[in-house]
Amino acid sequence: MASLKDSILSEIDKSNKKKPSSSHTVIQSAEGLIIEQTLAKLFYLKPKIKEEAEFIRLVLSKNGFDQERSGLHASAIIASDNEFCYREQVLSLFYKMNTGEQIPIGLKRIFEEGNSIHEKWQRLFIRGNLGTADDMDRSRFKRKYDLSYTPDGAPILIGGHEYVAEIKSVNTFMFKKMHSHPSAKKQVMLYMHLTGIDRGFVLCEDKNTQEVKVFVYHMDYPVIAPYIERLEMIQKYKKDLLEKKKMVGRKCDTSSCERAKKCNMRDACFNIGMGRIKLEI
Repeated sequence: MASLKDSILSEIDKSNKKKPSSSHTVIQSAEGLIIEQTLAKLFYLKPKIKEEAEFIRLVLSKNGFDQERSGLHASAIIASDNEFCYREQVLSLFYKMNTGEQIPIGLKRIFEEGNSIHEKWQRLFIRGNLGTADDMDRSRFKRKYDLSYTPDGAPILIGGHEYVAEIKSVNTFMFKKMHSHPSAKKQVMLYMHLTGIDRGFVLCEDKNTQEVKVFVYHMDYPVIAPYIERLEMIQKYKKDLLEKKKMVGRKCDTSSCERAKKCNMRDACFNIGMGRIKLEI
């Protein structure tokens, strides 16, 4: 008797031959089902205590409070046009970010819960030999763009294919309505471009019921082209600053506007507070 995976792959081949114009949707849904079935089986495996414990130790040490964020980060590059600021990104290459601000306890709780869901799935990936501890949450650096990025998992091997995996926790209201995760799609595709892995998936978990949805994406360069353009423009503005002492203009009119209050480079931008403390680069 054919396995579920073989049956699905057979259906994909038939769909490709019969309906080339609509095969993308068929492939995506069938491929997502294969991934969901694979992930479900992970819960029945025996824990790899040593490997999983070592992974948690590495995560906690990498996320230590003494680590200072600097430079470009992928999450900021894919921000909306309203939020994205070239000046903020260029300044982050040269000066210290604002640190020490109090994060509301409500957000602290949300972040900690999100971290635990990420760690659970990453341990399961390790348990099922879909990846190693080194493949999970590993920070990488693209020197060409001065860009740091940290996929939740890459590569993750499922069904003979390598994937970039992103894990997202969502509330029940959002989970029931969602048919995609637009921001995570941009994020995972940018990671796919940077790693050279041409497939990715976003694993969404309902934080209240632990139900999951998997959205599979194949590399589609037009989706991330605007963000590659941003990275290239940042390098141009960086060069202008170094060679011509010319700085890109501000997005905010004042240091007290709502956007400026949330900006990591507010003090350096307006030369207030701690001012412009140069990074050791």
